[in-house]
Amino acid sequence: MKRPESTRKRFLLSLCGLLGAGVFSAVAFLELGKSPVERPGRPGSELVEQLAALRGANDLARSTTQVVGDDPSLYPTAYQRLEVGLGVGRGDRVKPVPPAALDELAGLARRDVLDTPAWRAYYVCLALSDNPASVVRTSRRATDVLTRAGIREAAQEEASSYVRKPSAQDDHLTSLATRAAFVQTLTCLGQRETVPATAWKQLSSDAAQAREPAPVLQARDALTSAGRSSPTLRVLDRVGELEEADCARLEPVARAALSILSARLPPESRACLRQSLRDEDLQTRWLSRRALLAANPDATLPSPTADLRPDGLGAKAPRQLGTLTATYDIARALTASGQWEAAPEWLKNGLRDQGGREELDGADQVLLALSCHRLHLDCGPQADKGVRRVGRMSAPVQPAPLQHRAWHRLLTARAEFELGCPDRTDDATASGPESPALKPESIQLAAALGEAGCRQAAAHLVAGVNLVGLVRAKLSEGDLLAAGDALQAALATNKPIPQALHQELPSLLARYRNKEHPALFSERPGGPASARATRAAYYLLA
Repeated sequence: MKRPESTRKRFLLSLCGLLGAGVFSAVAFLELGKSPVERPGRPGSELVEQLAALRGANDLARSTTQVVGDDPSLYPTAYQRLEVGLGVGRGDRVKPVPPAALDELAGLARRDVLDTPAWRAYYVCLALSDNPASVVRTSRRATDVLTRAGIREAAQEEASSYVRKPSAQDDHLTSLATRAAFVQTLTCLGQRETVPATAWKQLSSDAAQAREPAPVLQARDALTSAGRSSPTLRVLDRVGELEEADCARLEPVARAALSILSARLPPESRACLRQSLRDEDLQTRWLSRRALLAANPDATLPSPTADLRPDGLGAKAPRQLGTLTATYDIARALTASGQWEAAPEWLKNGLRDQGGREELDGADQVLLALSCHRLHLDCGPQADKGVRRVGRMSAPVQPAPLQHRAWHRLLTARAEFELGCPDRTDDATASGPESPALKPESIQLAAALGEAGCRQAAAHLVAGVNLVGLVRAKLSEGDLLAAGDALQAALATNKPIPQALHQELPSLLARYRNKEHPALFSERPGGPASARATRAAYYLLA
């Protein structure tokens, strides 16, 4: 289940891109609640040309023009250390893994907020594992690192809660892989005994029935590391696919996982996996190396491409990839500026390429469907699956304060396809023990509710808030995204928008224009241009 989301393609997780950088930004349709005022001419004639500055190597839009450098991150640290740990085969030629600087690793665990605490804990456990073949054992060092980072208790609570009651929003493969990862996290933190017997039984049962090799391997690893036997696996019915000589017909991650699960490596798959040792994705390289050495521990392989820093941490990959989340933001910016018909060919081709892939996880299918619908493109089977998946989306189990992002995903998707207001919107406006008042997430959610047709719920959520004043205040404070959300919430709740504000907006937004690419906008004055800020600005200017 490879993801095109920057360097974060994971066979075990489809929701991290949506838990952090993959979250939908919350700008509603500008047409909602539009007041009959005179406005300046529609901007954006130079947007199409300048979008090239956000073009990723995979022909999707990048989230920002900022170049990813050699700053370390948890995900590359974990998988580069595993890759180097497997080495080149033949024990006397294995390159030692540099010791990880534990203080620096704790700092990463504290700051790397694109992932939830349990996922950060999982990557720390992998990074400090003494077994590069992925079997996670109890680790005092990992526990100490997470304690120093201040996230150990939160990680344990999140992992334990999910293992006992998986999110109803996750598809069965995402749920299987996430439970497997979190069981290993709890094992690493010395909390394996807290996993109830029913959770182990369900993990084993779901692994037995699943047909995708990668999450099944993740689950089998979790079971065997706990001393539990592996069930009979239905996915082994696909073992014949390992003889497919066309490497593109079976994703490298799936091929490697199926090889490990079946303990088979025909010559065709051996050749394909050797090619994958140079793949841009860290996890693909590690898993391919693991499969090759599992089949032949004495195999001589090329040296790992991972280049760990002297402190033992792994840097982000320098290749600048676009994301489907950022691409949807740009599709919305093109709509707001009246330029959607002139969308760059590279962007349209990038979307079609994603739609024609053999595999794409559920979260990416939805994002692809939204972008292609917005740009009136036929993007093929993966986008079609995304449309069907949107139709099956249901309201989150918990109210918005506890599941803000899940509510936002649902409302944005339903609005895009004009499916109307979902059931149980009272839960979306529940404020919990504190008043939502000026909370940024409440303003975002009000905009999304209005876009989805839940106008009454949106008005309730921001009752008493001076949204027009908030637009000016946030632009003055240097927060373009919050200003955009405030205006969309005002439109969604039929607040009168003074004509004076529309006349002021071009000058108020001037300092957010990117110096090198003035048709693009930055989230804060002087910052790099971003897809989210560009979308927000063009909706403000529309």
